[in-house]
Amino acid sequence: MQSVLKNREVNALLPADYSPTVQGCLEVFSQASRCLQILDDEGYQASIKPFVSSSIGEHFRHWLDVFNAIYRAGIVIDYNHRRRGHAVETSRFIALTEIDELTNWLTSLSVKELKKNVNVLTEVSVSHTQACLMSSTLEREIIFAALHANHHFAMVKVAANLMNKPIDDDFGIAPATATFLRGQ
Repeated sequence: MQSVLKNREVNALLPADYSPTVQGCLEVFSQASRCLQILDDEGYQASIKPFVSSSIGEHFRHWLDVFNAIYRAGIVIDYNHRRRGHAVETSRFIALTEIDELTNWLTSLSVKELKKNVNVLTEVSVSHTQACLMSSTLEREIIFAALHANHHFAMVKVAANLMNKPIDDDFGIAPATATFLRGQ
């Protein structure tokens, strides 16, 4: 198993001219791609209920939806737009294609573009429909998307382990936790 906890280089060498935000996302995408290469289509689509309520593919679709909401945003990043039932839930190839597209987009962003102001629309209540519109920056939303993906990776790792599929030891570990563990 490879581990970023041991300061492993990701994607060979990341160019120093990428912002830390983009570098972090590239690590997330690299982990996702390795996971997809470990799994087969059956494992990607399997439901491991009652332990995990969504398939690995559904988790991938969800975190990719968050990134796609940012990538495809016009005036407002709308996190309420979801692609439930989309083919990315059943096709590792489509997930890898989306990761490549998002990688190309992220690596093209300048520091100035990352700092631009954006508006965000998102649901905030489970008991009734209530959405809030708020301001943020593109960089903050990209960081949120990467951390959100990491949260879903933790669930993916549980499902993969229940199927006896070996996943990287650090898959699903938050960056702050990785820093803590490197200090041990």
